[in-house]
Amino acid sequence: MDIKILQLHKRASYQYKFIQDKYAFNELKNCFALADGTTQSFNSEIWAEILTKQFALSPENEIQKLITDFTSYVKYYQNTEVVFSSNPAKASLERAKQKMGGTATFIGLNFLSNNEFNVISCGDTNLFLISNEKVDSFPYSTIDTLDANKYFINTEQLLQNKIELNHFQSKSFSFQLNDVIILATDALSRLLLLEPSIISELDSISEFEHLCDFCIKYWDKKKLEEDDITAIIIKIGNTDSVNYITPAETFSFPKEIEPEFIPTTLPQISNQNNLTKMDMQEIKQQFNGVANDFHQLKKKLKFLEMLLMIAISIGLINLVCLFYFRSAPANPQMEIQPQNSQNIIDSLKQPIEQLDSKLETTKIEMDTNSIHSNTKSKDLNTEEITKRQENIKKSRL
Repeated sequence: MDIKILQLHKRASYQYKFIQDKYAFNELKNCFALADGTTQSFNSEIWAEILTKQFALSPENEIQKLITDFTSYVKYYQNTEVVFSSNPAKASLERAKQKMGGTATFIGLNFLSNNEFNVISCGDTNLFLISNEKVDSFPYSTIDTLDANKYFINTEQLLQNKIELNHFQSKSFSFQLNDVIILATDALSRLLLLEPSIISELDSISEFEHLCDFCIKYWDKKKLEEDDITAIIIKIGNTDSVNYITPAETFSFPKEIEPEFIPTTLPQISNQNNLTKMDMQEIKQQFNGVANDFHQLKKKLKFLEMLLMIAISIGLINLVCLFYFRSAPANPQMEIQPQNSQNIIDSLKQPIEQLDSKLETTKIEMDTNSIHSNTKSKDLNTEEITKRQENIKKSRL
């Protein structure tokens, strides 16, 4: 098979060494990997390179085992030496990004026996299979489905077991002689999904100058997103070759010219008085209006100051009253001394005894009247009445 690697960094990165797309392949094991590090994460290009290199060394087609492998690769990312910016503000942002971990998309291709290959993917990197002029794409067949992707491989999420099986997609394909397979990162994938006829133009690129012209043309037409561009083109054939179409170390896009601040002297104000009386009257009216507004503002500020002083005074009075009433002693008239209570009991004792005596006398009289009434009815004599009265007195005592 013939292998062609196309790669170009975005113009905003200026130099090729800052590209965040990474690829790897292993001719002995017939496997390929492509990853796109996200700009928002910290040192994403390092994490993308680790994913691709480790997959090329040990390809895996089962999703759960691949997640386990990726989790074990996090230690390589964490052990990478980090150099922060000399600018304190930028260094602070970089440390904050570092805590969020590295993030990248991934697609891996592994050739199997019986003219088949398996693809496993996470993110918006895409595969195109061109067979008999028919284009089949995976995992996304439209721009909308590609843009709807929300899954990435993040180092911290791997350690927290938050990368799940449904984050990945896997599929096996059959191929035949002269078929073409293209692995492309998201920006180039959108262009190929938008206009599949551009695939033949991409396949015809044989030199870096052609690749640079291709990208700039579609960047300027706004059909290709200004991002890192990477494609791995695999032609199934009887020959074996590898062609790298990448920028030279000396290549860089021109930096944007930043406007230079040049201080200039202030224009000289003419001492000549060219103002008319009407101009002076208008200026005077404007000045009077400003003075009036300022006076009204001062009145409002004084009023607000007075309200504030009243509110503070009321608050202080409430605090003083609250402190006084909480610390004041209880009413002495409400307290009953032990001596006074005893005197009250003694003074009430005699009237109670007198009332008891009167009550007893009244009861005796009532009993006597009752006896007299009974005596009349039963014709009792005086002695019996006397005896009964004595018995009643005894019983009372």
